[in-house]
Amino acid sequence: MKTIRLLSAAVLLLLVAGCSTPKKVAHMQGQGTREVYDANYDRVWSAAVAAAQTGDLYILNANKQTGFISARRGIRPETFGENVGIWVHGLNPSQTEVEVVSRQTGPPVLVMRNWEHRILANIGATLTT
Repeated sequence: MKTIRLLSAAVLLLLVAGCSTPKKVAHMQGQGTREVYDANYDRVWSAAVAAAQTGDLYILNANKQTGFISARRGIRPETFGENVGIWVHGLNPSQTEVEVVSRQTGPPVLVMRNWEHRILANIGATLTT
């Protein structure tokens, strides 16, 4: 009985410690993968919004003035889901930087998905068409 309690406590601790929330991800700017695009802010913003809605992701919040997009993928049989933060920052009139942070909402079940490179590649593909 004591072993079951210890095991349950360890699992609960892992679940709580490993969880990300949209709010936590929103404060992780500077910890993600970055890419600079040769395009103006408006074009890159539109491409980032489109990228944040692909592959079962959905947007929780998008603020063009601050350049932040919060997205999420919900629970699936293989994962508890992911929280994604996307920051769009104009460097000059013809270049824009995008940073993406992707974190699991809990421990991985079967597959750990990181959206950072997928979203950046999607933005790049959208901008070249």
